[in-house]
Amino acid sequence: MDKDLFRITLQGAVAGNHDAFEKIIDLYAPLIEHHCYINGKYDEDLHQYILMRIALKISKFNI
Repeated sequence: MDKDLFRITLQGAVAGNHDAFEKIIDLYAPLIEHHCYINGKYDEDLHQYILMRIALKISKFNI
């Protein structure tokens, strides 16, 4: 995804576009997954918590 397409997608996600939000989550999925391991074990609750926090805070992004 190039810089301009990312900006448009992020602006859509901030504005409440669910498809744009999903694209942002898909783009950052490897990073999110990486941070869901505690002591070498995958924590599904942590994964859900991270997604929830992103969903709640994305509308506050300044672009």
